[in-house]
Amino acid sequence: MKALREIVADGIVLVEYGPMRMMIHAFEHGRPLVHLAQEGARQAIKVLEDLAKFLPLIKKKAQQIELDERFPDVVWRMVEATQRMGEPDLTPLAAVAGAASDVVADSMIQLGGTKIIVDNGGDIAIRLTEGEMVRVGVKTEINAKNPTYVIAIDASTGIGGVATSGLGGRSFTKGIASAVTILSASASLSDSAATVVGNFTNVDDPAIMRTLAEKVYPETDIPGEWVTAGVGNLPREKAEEALMNGLLKADSLYRKGLIEGAFIALKDRVVFTDFLKSRLRPLQGQGK
Repeated sequence: MKALREIVADGIVLVEYGPMRMMIHAFEHGRPLVHLAQEGARQAIKVLEDLAKFLPLIKKKAQQIELDERFPDVVWRMVEATQRMGEPDLTPLAAVAGAASDVVADSMIQLGGTKIIVDNGGDIAIRLTEGEMVRVGVKTEINAKNPTYVIAIDASTGIGGVATSGLGGRSFTKGIASAVTILSASASLSDSAATVVGNFTNVDDPAIMRTLAEKVYPETDIPGEWVTAGVGNLPREKAEEALMNGLLKADSLYRKGLIEGAFIALKDRVVFTDFLKSRLRPLQGQGK
């Protein structure tokens, strides 16, 4: 398997390796640091190689795994983040993209830079020093071409990771949210929490089509479990109920200190936690 590394802009490097497509940004007070982004790309390749050696382990239920100091950093973060969610059906793979972003971002910030952003397919690790700021786009549908909202994040917020999950994304969901975006201290926590909140954004209705995970992907880490295949014409009251179920779960994770904020969308309806009330801004004129 050959890795592709390409400088796509000053301070930004794209790395593609197997299933991973990661955009790595590195700056120092606005000055691009291409060499640091390239170092991040090398670290990203190592992360994927580490993951390949532990594939049988990371497909197990997280609550059944005992943390071992011999685990590679990325595996440790995956297991720890998913265990902290407290959900019996979660596997470490629920945090794989976010954990990879975290490992790469932390390796880079130790070498310099004041703004590091590692975007692993929408699961983003953010490392900012004092005075730095980044704007993150938020979508109401996970496959939308453009974001609908934007969130401004600076070093004072304590946000180190933003991740999005939902129906139609790279991973399965048991819920019906078209997009769930979570902000927390790390991309690992945000990734796993987005999966959890997405699963809880759910309701029973004949308009919701479900299937066993292994019928869609035989090598799935959740065989025997029902996942959402599609959502038809859902009554408005059912959509509102699903959103409230997701929001209640997000509030619970916030009270446990696991996340800072959550944004949940179900087609044209959105709800979000208090953290985003003063930070979420609509983008005008953005299409899908």
